[in-house]
Amino acid sequence: MGQPFIETAGLPSTDEVEGVNPGNVLASVVGVTRPLILRGYCGHFPSVRAGRESPRAMADYLLDHYGGRPVNGCYGDASTGGRVFYSEDLSGFNFQTHRVDLRALLEDILASADTAAMPMRYMPSSEVSHWFPAFADANDAGVGEVSPIGSLWLGNRVRVAAHYDFPNNLACNIAGRRRFTLLPPEEIANLYPGPLEFAPGGQEVSLVDFHNPDFERFPRFREALAHAQLAELEPGDALFLPGMWWHHVESLDTLNVLYTHWWRDSEAFMGRPTNALFHAILGLRNLPEHQRKAWKALFDYYIFDAGDGAAEHIEPDARGILQQPLSVEAAMRLRAKLQNDLKR
Repeated sequence: MGQPFIETAGLPSTDEVEGVNPGNVLASVVGVTRPLILRGYCGHFPSVRAGRESPRAMADYLLDHYGGRPVNGCYGDASTGGRVFYSEDLSGFNFQTHRVDLRALLEDILASADTAAMPMRYMPSSEVSHWFPAFADANDAGVGEVSPIGSLWLGNRVRVAAHYDFPNNLACNIAGRRRFTLLPPEEIANLYPGPLEFAPGGQEVSLVDFHNPDFERFPRFREALAHAQLAELEPGDALFLPGMWWHHVESLDTLNVLYTHWWRDSEAFMGRPTNALFHAILGLRNLPEHQRKAWKALFDYYIFDAGDGAAEHIEPDARGILQQPLSVEAAMRLRAKLQNDLKR
């Protein structure tokens, strides 16, 4: 895959912290709002030891912990350059997904290692509890207290377009070297995101090719680069990635494996914030500008700048859904009201 067009040497490195381990990681990252590299964090994992031995040993380790259910195998030809992306007209993708046995996918990846034009081969994030039931116990990242969703991603030299995820993520680099180009949430306008409801991994991605950016088509991307930082991980390193940070991810070796742990800072009953965004698109985007500005003031007052101020003048027992924090009961009533309103 080689170096991207962007001169990565010119990007500042992500902050690194020492002394963080699975025994103290949550205390170390609570409230942290910038990415952190945790060097050697998971170097003691048996999976990391297998990966350091050889790609074949890594594949055997994964198969030893594989539950046997077919996985999603993603296949693109060499012309993609390993870039997971759309078709040229954004009507489809530049790869196909098939349900396959993990053994077949791994053999395909290993067999393609020495080919002159390497095809794209990968398994997208797959929950370990479903596909690799014994993996979590053998490779404990120490974040069970927050009940994360643990997933494995594996593939050859694949690069995933810049995107963000809502939850926080402790990403343990199990096998292969990995390069993250990280950008703060505020850079969204400079990253030219694609369609909201149709994306290669389910989450909207930047349309900019980080290996060959078209600055004529995407001129504001230069401003995004002024705020970018680089995290390069060796096997056994981990990256703490706060929710909503954009990340472009490159896998640099024959067989690359990433073990992610996603968790949110709010209760699950609060729902997905994306739902609120979609509802706002439905209800607000077509309004005249002066009305959108009026609603922006309401959102700032009740949501973004609220704190306790939006309801402090109301008697506590009368605050309803303005109570802070919102109770489970109030959230369920609000959810039921929204569901009923959307049926009209």
